[in-house]
Amino acid sequence: MVKGTKDLFKNTHRRSMALTIDYVFHAVFGRDTDESRAALMEILNIILERKDDPIKSIILKNPIDTAEREDEKETIMDIRAETNSGEELDIEMQSGNLRVYPDRILFYGGRLVNSSLQHGLKYDKMKKSIVVSIINGILFSETDCCHSIFDVRERETGLLLSDRLEFHFLELGKVDGDKPVEKLTEIESLAAYLKYANDEDRQDYVQEIISSEGLTMTENAYRKVTQDEIEYERMESRLKYQLQYNTDMSLARQEGLELGLEQGRTEGEAVGIAKGEATGRREMKLEIARAMKAEDIDCKAISRMTGLSAEEIEKL
Repeated sequence: MVKGTKDLFKNTHRRSMALTIDYVFHAVFGRDTDESRAALMEILNIILERKDDPIKSIILKNPIDTAEREDEKETIMDIRAETNSGEELDIEMQSGNLRVYPDRILFYGGRLVNSSLQHGLKYDKMKKSIVVSIINGILFSETDCCHSIFDVRERETGLLLSDRLEFHFLELGKVDGDKPVEKLTEIESLAAYLKYANDEDRQDYVQEIISSEGLTMTENAYRKVTQDEIEYERMESRLKYQLQYNTDMSLARQEGLELGLEQGRTEGEAVGIAKGEATGRREMKLEIARAMKAEDIDCKAISRMTGLSAEEIEKL
């Protein structure tokens, strides 16, 4: 740590409470407090590139109720908000399986659009809907840029159909931790802060980002959460629950697979036996028919005795 700088890890659970954990992210930016709202506006103004027209106030639509957080072990912790200019926002920190994540985010966007036009209003009064996804990993391997913006455009010409829906993705997996802070863009600095905020070995790097980019509101809100013993215990409880749930689901899938294989073997054996018995019976009928035919017994009589058709008997 550089001499004269503040120890970010003193008297906190910072090492264990990474901002990339959805519970911690929600606790920092999703509280209905002045600190949380200020921190949320701070990062949104960077992600949405709102330097010239910054978000000045924000209303949280699903603020955290600390007393109810024990009931949120299974929930997806997205943050719903509305800006002073009426924009509808959905913000989420996403870790883990990203295979169907773009489809889920498209659903989020549709949900925002549906709620953006109040009953009785005309379409030209529709509020802008913005979905912000912070990805703890890499979602779009096709590009090196950590910040991607999607909107609704004509495929060939790029003509914008409507500016009422927008998707932002900030991929922390693309952060270059070796890049000097002075060479980072503003969005790269935010991504690096979110990624390394709880890494004690990168404390000097994080300190430099805070001072150079003015992320003081975010740092203050984050520090307060990491000093809260109750939030720490609840985060641990949620993580343990998720680990147990994932373990139980994995065991259930394995047991289901094993049961299916066993049933498949049993049914396969039964089918095999049945087929074998049917084949044996047919071979016996054919042998009897051959013997009867050799004795010049009438074809109709052979058919009545064996159940074989006249064509089958004729071929013997």
